[in-house]
Amino acid sequence: MAEVKEKKVADYSKSAENLVNPSEVKELLNQLHQKEKDKEEFEVELKEQCADLVLSIADTGQAITELQKQIKEAVEQFGSYQDLEAGDYAVKYRRVSKSYDAEEFAQFFDKFAPAVIIQTVNEKALEGLIKGGLITEQELKNTGVLKEDTKYAYVIR
Repeated sequence: MAEVKEKKVADYSKSAENLVNPSEVKELLNQLHQKEKDKEEFEVELKEQCADLVLSIADTGQAITELQKQIKEAVEQFGSYQDLEAGDYAVKYRRVSKSYDAEEFAQFFDKFAPAVIIQTVNEKALEGLIKGGLITEQELKNTGVLKEDTKYAYVIR
């Protein structure tokens, strides 16, 4: 029999901003969890009551995917199509992305290189120095090498 792994509970105590567990937030979370449960139940009910419709939707989705593939092949073979009035498009268009070689630039435009080429710190190598005890994060902060920029994200479950 396969062993069931328990889901690890995340603890945001060290990184959470203003962690005070207000009852107002808990009540909203309770409402969210109930609505999520309701949605799951509705989806199950929909699948049970409208099995044919659910299958038709899935089949239609597959047909759409196949038609999109065929349209791409047709554009390759016959050319692009555009009808501005109807808003119909089957167009293959160019999207050019540029990249520059810093060494080549420095070789041919050496007088501009200091203004254009930026040195960066190899973060993986620096992490190795910190883990190895050769440098501390506090030393990096004290010398101004490490600057922290705080941004916020939300976890809502």
